[in-house]
Amino acid sequence: MFTADGISVSYGPIRAVRDVSIDVSEGEIVTLLGPNGAGKSSLISALIGLVPKAGGQTSFRGEDVTGLSTEALVRRGMTVTPEGRKVFADLTVAENLRLGAATRKDHDGIAEDTEKYLEMFPILRERFHSAAKYMSGGEQQMLAISRSLMSRPKLLMLDEPSLGLAPRIVDQIFEFLVKLREWGLTILVVEQNAGDVLEFADRAFVLASGALQFAGTAKELRETGDVMEMYLGLEAH
Repeated sequence: MFTADGISVSYGPIRAVRDVSIDVSEGEIVTLLGPNGAGKSSLISALIGLVPKAGGQTSFRGEDVTGLSTEALVRRGMTVTPEGRKVFADLTVAENLRLGAATRKDHDGIAEDTEKYLEMFPILRERFHSAAKYMSGGEQQMLAISRSLMSRPKLLMLDEPSLGLAPRIVDQIFEFLVKLREWGLTILVVEQNAGDVLEFADRAFVLASGALQFAGTAKELRETGDVMEMYLGLEAH
């Protein structure tokens, strides 16, 4: 479904991502792992058009989308839930969800999807007419993911969805991602919480110092002791 070939990202003289190639097949959950400063967020921001690429090409569903804007990519079926959630704090849950559907004109479908995510995350229904700034971090993450899904993406990218959340909420978020895969959605998730995400991801890529260090199945990564210990601080099993 999605291929990134030889992607590089620079901030002035600093090369944050160096010649990284990844791919995501339809119906997969693929995770991008690595320590702080590895270049994970820079890479995903470049893939969705939020920062310029210093090199490389991207294709989505057979189309070269290398130079397209974020809006154009969203219209084609890609979306991202950014690190730190970045909900519109002064807007209500309802208004945040409507903004997620800004590229759509099917009012009945928008209402149907809104109801689906309110059912999935009942707290959003309780806070439907409240400003997002009054929600907890976990509640805001539920809203941020639901807002992304309102564009009806084919590929959902998430940047550190578990960051700063209580373990109980992290489990709920990850269970939701598995359900989305069951519904047919393709997912690319950037995570530092490697131990948990490798339990349900299909494949994994590991970045360190802006370069790719591992590419393979989640099972292969869990059994690769040097990568698990050196880059993720975990023991292989």
